[in-house]
Amino acid sequence: MSLDRVRAHRAGRYLFGVAASLATVAVLIPLRFLIEPLPAPPFLLTVIAVAWFVGLGPALVGVALCTFAIDYWFIPPLFAVTTTWHEVASVVSFALVGVVVAWLTATRRHIEDDRKALLARERAARASAEAANRAKDEFVAVLGHEFRNPLSAITTAVQLLDRVGRPDDAATGAREVIARQARHIARMVDDLMEVNRIAAGKIRLDPRPIDLAESVRRCVATLSGAGRTERHALAVHGEAVWVEADPVRVEQIVVNLLDNALKYTPPGGAVDVTIARESGHGVLRVRDTGVGIPREMLARIFDLFVQGEPGPIRGRSGLGIGLAVVQRLAELHGGTIEAASDGPGRGSTFLLRLRSAPAPRVERPRARRPATDTPRRRIVVVEDDPDIRGMLRRLLEASGHAVAEAEDGPGAFETAVRVRPDLMLVDIGLAGFDGYELARRLRMMPETKSAVLVALTGYGRPEDVARSRAAGFDHHAVKPLAPDALAEILRR
Repeated sequence: MSLDRVRAHRAGRYLFGVAASLATVAVLIPLRFLIEPLPAPPFLLTVIAVAWFVGLGPALVGVALCTFAIDYWFIPPLFAVTTTWHEVASVVSFALVGVVVAWLTATRRHIEDDRKALLARERAARASAEAANRAKDEFVAVLGHEFRNPLSAITTAVQLLDRVGRPDDAATGAREVIARQARHIARMVDDLMEVNRIAAGKIRLDPRPIDLAESVRRCVATLSGAGRTERHALAVHGEAVWVEADPVRVEQIVVNLLDNALKYTPPGGAVDVTIARESGHGVLRVRDTGVGIPREMLARIFDLFVQGEPGPIRGRSGLGIGLAVVQRLAELHGGTIEAASDGPGRGSTFLLRLRSAPAPRVERPRARRPATDTPRRRIVVVEDDPDIRGMLRRLLEASGHAVAEAEDGPGAFETAVRVRPDLMLVDIGLAGFDGYELARRLRMMPETKSAVLVALTGYGRPEDVARSRAAGFDHHAVKPLAPDALAEILRR
């Protein structure tokens, strides 16, 4: 019987205490001449062992038995109960010491058991939290994938209509609305994925000296090209200010700030952007004449899912994630972001500070080859969603390419070997075998090993990109695929 089972039963604990005490007596009686005139220590060790393993009650029983044994067998006159004051003092002293030692040992064991139980609960809670965090990451990734698939079909269809549709004002306006709203949903999905990666500590920066003013102008041009600035007066002021930062993440910060200002500024309002150098920092100010921020909300404006109060332009709001992403990215750069407003209806100002950097040496630009039209290519589109597959095929054929399609892994492999494509756009989640296995098999075939393989998927985490590269893909593109990104892929 194990000691844990003995401790689980009251009778078992007391039997253990009695047995341990009687065994000690039986062992020590023949060795009496070795432990005289100090017989107490071996018995105290027995009391300590009983208190540690089975508790205070059995240890007190052991103290009583050991006290009697010491008096009867070890304190002269032997084989007699206490008869002198000396014997009385010795027996009482041992009993008192034994009780104290038993209590201290049992208390120490109780504390140790509590510590182990607390540690076990903490480990279980940590394991549960880690499992919940992994489940959350998977949920967000799947959610992004499921949103991006229909968005890919929508945006591709709009691109096709732009190429083949008639220049009708009503139809053009409708297509612009569809494209604009699709970009809005895609942006919210991107923000949700981004804040999840930041919270998980999976963002890695690639800092280098960059011109903050030039980054701002690129972002303004992007928003202008998307029609976001048409109904606002957007002005940019400032000369070159060099900062040490990741250029991709800085543009993400700037686009979020500008988009937020445009979103909460009514048509006809103004957005003023200033870039300057102040106290060893590059400073970006985005000031608008929009709805403003209530004073009580300023302290929470960068928290997740916090948004302004409902107003006349509230319908253009998102999930309340963009500013949280801005703050976390600014902190990763060692910078700060602040918000200020004089109250509702009085506009707001966002102030970004980043560490300044010395301007790099000016190098003579290399001569660039003149741009050429995209050559006609043999392309295989592999996609299990018929809407996405059909829209991509029609869009590519409208550009003059020869396109074949497949909906699953085995069919894609057979089609690729037969067609010998220059380029393949491959979804990852395929029936038969997935896109990773398809890429590995294509790389082993002489007919397809030189084809450019592009993973076209709704998953865009760093681990997803690394996995596609390891499988043999040349590029990893996240749905919905922007027209410029598709054109760049086709030019390679």
